[in-house]
Amino acid sequence: MPFPENWTEELVAEWLGLDGYLVELGLPACVTPQGGRYTADVVGAKIIGKTLEIKHIEVGQLAFGQKSIDSLNKKFSNQVCTSIENYFKDRFNFTGKANYHKIYVASFWTKNTLTGAANLGIRVYPLPKFIQNQVIPTIRNYRSNPPSLNPKVRGITALPNVNWLLKLLEYLDQRKLLK
Repeated sequence: MPFPENWTEELVAEWLGLDGYLVELGLPACVTPQGGRYTADVVGAKIIGKTLEIKHIEVGQLAFGQKSIDSLNKKFSNQVCTSIENYFKDRFNFTGKANYHKIYVASFWTKNTLTGAANLGIRVYPLPKFIQNQVIPTIRNYRSNPPSLNPKVRGITALPNVNWLLKLLEYLDQRKLLK
């Protein structure tokens, strides 16, 4: 499994994994005309009912106005999204309906780039809101409903040790150190 390129990718990957998604980092999506390739930062997929849920998440900064919007258009192009959807359909041997969620977690942003991304159908979370509205609720849900293959350990609700960033955020949240 590839390593995340930065701590924000790691956070997103841990969050998806804790929520039961199969997570891929740096997933090759398509080849550019010049011979390079587009890779998705973090993608998670799971089957809920009869639907394949795919969360394609890019992370970074939206600081360059129209240049940032153009970059998002490439990262979430139809070719990239179709390639990722087909990858997970093959991986799960799944032939049903898929819901594809385009998400961007921004460590820096401007109001114009948030609006421009929304116009492309991309859900943008400024990093503080992503932590507050997505990550912390997922941690709390996990703690109150931990999965277990062994009913004898049902009472163990600690986060897995591999989720070191989530454990840090949980610590900060429990001690009311997050706003």
